Amino acid sequence: MKKNHFLLTDYRTEQIFSLLRWIFLLLAFLIFNFRPIAEIAKFNVQTFNYLLIFGIIYMICSQVALAKVSHDHKIFTSIMKAGILFDYIALMWLLILSGGVTSPLFPISYLIVMHATIYWGIKGAVISCVGMILSYVGLFIVDYPLQPFSFFIFILNTMFLFIIGFFGALIVNRERYHYRLQGRYKDLMIRDYLTGLYNHRHFQDTLKQAFMNKNTTKMSVVLADIDNFKQVNDQYGHVTGDQVLMKIGEMLKKTVPPSVGDCFRYGGEEFALVFYTDDRITIMAYLDSIFKELNQLTFTDDQTTFSVTMSIGLVKGINRYESSYTVVKQADELLYKAKKNGKNQACFDCGAIIKGV
Repeated sequence: MKKNHFLLTDYRTEQIFSLLRWIFLLLAFLIFNFRPIAEIAKFNVQTFNYLLIFGIIYMICSQVALAKVSHDHKIFTSIMKAGILFDYIALMWLLILSGGVTSPLFPISYLIVMHATIYWGIKGAVISCVGMILSYVGLFIVDYPLQPFSFFIFILNTMFLFIIGFFGALIVNRERYHYRLQGRYKDLMIRDYLTGLYNHRHFQDTLKQAFMNKNTTKMSVVLADIDNFKQVNDQYGHVTGDQVLMKIGEMLKKTVPPSVGDCFRYGGEEFALVFYTDDRITIMAYLDSIFKELNQLTFTDDQTTFSVTMSIGLVKGINRYESSYTVVKQADELLYKAKKNGKNQACFDCGAIIKGV
């Protein structure tokens, strides 16, 4: 599947706002300290250097954290929240130094509202808008009485802030709804409805993508088949057979964590696993756990209780093969070798065998 490189994730959003902070910091430095511009602006530079030092320290720390911390780490969430708080403090500081209510830097507040809205939707828009408006009213009270034109600017800025916050919240809310809907449809495309595992199509796509990206060195493929499943359907019915498939799907998901590998329903009573390692000892440990978990599973139909076994074929380190087709073909041959040898066992391509419990 093609990756969308333009998808605006929280991480990319934070990178964009981090870049904007550096740009605005440079512009503020020029406005307050570059003589030709400073003489025109005539802003109060008394405490600007303290803000500059504070800003540089914060932004360097956040930049290092963004580079080092994973996107799902708690620190990343803290950086996002701290970023909005820093932007608010820095803006209010700049507004006080650059003319209060009539400051030409007020439009930066629109970015702060957008920033909060992107992360927290309507709630972020409301909180940031109310916070900015209350702070702006505070500046109005400090600067009071104002010239008629200054009062007009105050009303206009407040109105635009409210409008941008309102429509920004609506747009972000709509986009997030479509994004969630798209994710739901994508999940339906790659999931097997009965077992909740990934489906055959996603299994083939995973292997093809790995071969295309030449990312097959640390990858192993398993095909597994429930032994004598036709007898289960014939004796207990297809509804009970579905219950067997569902329980085995749950067991596989529980036994093989996503960090280690992915589980798929290959079709019918067949399952597939893709391990993201070629370490034989690691894989054997997980297959041994699967056999033990399967041995503890029991199924009930009316008054009858029964259990099932599985046969498994495994190809370790698939980089030795030409294509996904040859890998699956080899795993399938090993699966039927396990069937032929008495079932309830796993056959490796290196000749190793694990017997079921």
